[in-house]
Amino acid sequence: MTFFRIPKEKRLSKQAVITLLNHTIFQFGNSLSLIFINLYLWRLTESLMINGMFNVTAIMAQCLTTLLIGKLAKRKGHLVMYRYGIFLTAFFYLCVITTRESMVDYFVLFAIIRGIAQSTYWLSYFTLAHEVSNNQNRHRYLGWNQALMGVANLIGPAVAGYVISVQEGLAGYTIVFSFAFAMFILATIGSFRMEKEETHHTQYYMKLLPLIIKRERRFGYSLFGWFLLGFPQGIMMYVPPILLFVIFPDESFIGMTNALFLALSIIASYVISRLANTVHSRKYLFVSAIGMLLSASFLFWELSIWTVMLFMSINSLFKPLQANTYGVYYFTWLDHIPLKKHFRVETVVLREAIINGGRALGVVIFMIFANEINPTTVPLVLFFVLAIQLLVPFLIKNKRSD
Repeated sequence: MTFFRIPKEKRLSKQAVITLLNHTIFQFGNSLSLIFINLYLWRLTESLMINGMFNVTAIMAQCLTTLLIGKLAKRKGHLVMYRYGIFLTAFFYLCVITTRESMVDYFVLFAIIRGIAQSTYWLSYFTLAHEVSNNQNRHRYLGWNQALMGVANLIGPAVAGYVISVQEGLAGYTIVFSFAFAMFILATIGSFRMEKEETHHTQYYMKLLPLIIKRERRFGYSLFGWFLLGFPQGIMMYVPPILLFVIFPDESFIGMTNALFLALSIIASYVISRLANTVHSRKYLFVSAIGMLLSASFLFWELSIWTVMLFMSINSLFKPLQANTYGVYYFTWLDHIPLKKHFRVETVVLREAIINGGRALGVVIFMIFANEINPTTVPLVLFFVLAIQLLVPFLIKNKRSD
């Protein structure tokens, strides 16, 4: 039973547990609606171009907002911005509920609101994640983070898909978005149980980034790694559910298949939280990149239910390994760069802005070369953007002495 015994230094604090639980509530609301926002647009337009424009606009809004509010987050406190992020997400869904089918007429505006909300939330959450964990338990914290997000993402789409499928027309979407809105209100209330870290260091140090990179060149490489990791993520946000829906147009089926994919991610995340070690980071990143590239190779056979299912299943097993490994590696730089933890908000701003830049470029590439469901171009573009991730392991070092 020693496998289940947690060493004292790896145990999570009370604030870490509260942060994880509140994030799970937020993510459950997100999971109810995130996939189905894109399917909602698809049902209204049947246009990959509009879906692509919605996603690239939201991603770019998220990227620009992250850069603009970083200084504000440092001065006001990331817990305040965290609450704003949840509230703005609730406001986004309130607007969707209110406008219903007219959403398509204002999809660019909706995308901007969503991008701002996502930026404000994730900038603050990743800062909190570093604050409530340490080098001894951060793999465990991020592993539980992935697992709990997986549980939320498993239940949410399955429930949402069922509700939508048993309602006439688009009425089910309104019910699902309304329930998501309620979850975000609940998460806003829950955020007041979280304690603000007292700090006298409110100065924003982003202007020192060139000097930091000059002194720690590999920190600059780690930033570029986020850009490369972002390439496929923007596409994966909306293309796989649409592929499945085109092949088998049933929202309940989409919800159940998404539950399957996330069950695989939960298993992978739990194993990672127990066994992962930072000294093997490069190895983990190679394995995950090769695994996800292998998953895309099935799409060259044909675009069918079984090939898309294989693609998503294998991808779901390897994605947590990549995300957890690179997240932990990046956070360890705060022990080595000048200013250390006082540069924490700035590192999260950089991460969010850079990865969203990669996501946006990935979506643009997809829109240029695969603006429709084409069995030739879709696999090629997905294979290309996943292959780029093979470069990421070369950007990191496992030990300080490397």
